[in-house]
Amino acid sequence: MFAAGLFVMYLAASAPALLASGKLDYETRCASCHGEDLRGGVNAPSLRGAGAAYVDFELQTGRMPAAVPWIEVGHRGPQLTQATIARIEAYVTSVAPGGTPIPEIETGGNLHRGRELYDQNCESCHGNDGDGASIGGSLWAPTLHDASVTQVAEAIRVGPEEMPRFSDRQLNQRDINDVASYVVSLDVEAATPRIPFSSSGPVPEGLLGWLAVGTLVAGASLFSRARRPM
Repeated sequence: MFAAGLFVMYLAASAPALLASGKLDYETRCASCHGEDLRGGVNAPSLRGAGAAYVDFELQTGRMPAAVPWIEVGHRGPQLTQATIARIEAYVTSVAPGGTPIPEIETGGNLHRGRELYDQNCESCHGNDGDGASIGGSLWAPTLHDASVTQVAEAIRVGPEEMPRFSDRQLNQRDINDVASYVVSLDVEAATPRIPFSSSGPVPEGLLGWLAVGTLVAGASLFSRARRPM
C-alpha cells in the first residue's frame, strides 16, 4: 500500500524536475540493459507499455536491478530506496504509458474465501503453506512468505516469470483482496510448530509417495517370507 501511494503521489506531481530525476535514475540503474529508449535488447526485455505494476514488482522484490542480465533473484528486498523506485516508475510510465497500474488492495479480506481461492489457483505451485516448490525442470515457484499484499496482487496481475497472468474475469478485485490477505496470514502460520509433511505440493507429495511405495514393498516382502514353509 505504501509503494502504491508513494507512486501515485509522485505521478500526480508530474513536475519536470521529478521526471528529470527519474530519467537520471533510469539511465544510471536500468538503461544499460533495458536501453535508453526502454525497448530492451539482448540483456533485458522492453519496458515500453510494461506498466507500473510490473516495474514496481520487479524493483520492490529485488529482482531488479539484476546483478547479472537475465538472472533474477527474488525476495531479497528492494535494492533501491522507495523514493528512487517511485521516480523510476514515474519516468518509465511517462515515456511509455500503458500496462497494468499498481493495484490498490484492501487489507482484512475474507481469509476463508481467500484460502479457497488460493487452493484453486496457487497451491499447486506455491504449496499449501506458501513455502514454494519445484514446478519441473530447473524452475521453482518462490516462497510467498514476506511478500506484501501489493506484491501478491501485482504478481497475480502481471504474471512474473513462469506464473500465469490472471485477468479481472478470472480473479476480480474482491478475489485479489481475499487471496492477498490470506497469503499475508501465512506468515503467522509459518511461525507455528506443525507436524511434518503438513504442507502439500509437488515436493512433499512426491516424497510421501516414494515412502508409501517403499512401505508396501517392505510389507509384501515380510508377508511373503512369513508364508514360506519351514
